[in-house]
Amino acid sequence: MRDLLRSPRGKIGLIAAGGVLLFVAAWLLVVAPRRSQANELAGKVNVAEGELTQRRAGLTHPSTSVIVKPSDLYRLTKALPNDTDMSSILIDVDRVARDNNLVFTSITPATQVTGTGYVEQPLAVEVQGRFGNISHFLGELRSLVSVHGGRLDARGRLYTVSKVDVNAPDSPSVYPVVKAAVTLNAYSFTQAAPTTTLPSPPTTGGSSSSGTVAAGAKP
Repeated sequence: MRDLLRSPRGKIGLIAAGGVLLFVAAWLLVVAPRRSQANELAGKVNVAEGELTQRRAGLTHPSTSVIVKPSDLYRLTKALPNDTDMSSILIDVDRVARDNNLVFTSITPATQVTGTGYVEQPLAVEVQGRFGNISHFLGELRSLVSVHGGRLDARGRLYTVSKVDVNAPDSPSVYPVVKAAVTLNAYSFTQAAPTTTLPSPPTTGGSSSSGTVAAGAKP
């Protein structure tokens, strides 16, 4: 045995065996744990990707579970009034514009769009001011109606913004003062038209069963 270990072949075999043992030890101590961590991390990434896909789908088709109580009727009426009421829209837009140091120059209503249970009133709104203030103006209009913890919060009526065009202001000025042409949509509630029942047409009979004789006729 000693002669075998002293021989060149024995030394080569011993070195090879040591290399194998070193490889196994390295695998057990370093590679295997790292591989397990990598598998665990890959699983977490898959879960995160699934959640991200669900959130993207939720943003594309938003739906929020809202708990509505009888006491919320006032908030619902405030968020979705029974008519367009252009005067209240003017007050809302002017107030939010002044709060954000903007110049509210014009508002032009377009043709209404009737949906299922609501009416959408498109509005062409023009404001001028700093770019950051215009951004805050749009965000504040959109957040007048929100949902927090399943509870409706209405600080005004429901608005959405469908288009924003930013151009140079009417009077010479220095950036970031710009003019924004905004397509704003205001919403109001509409009830379904009541169904009317047409009266049945009168039936005509040949002779009267009561025995009444028509005028001028001989009995």
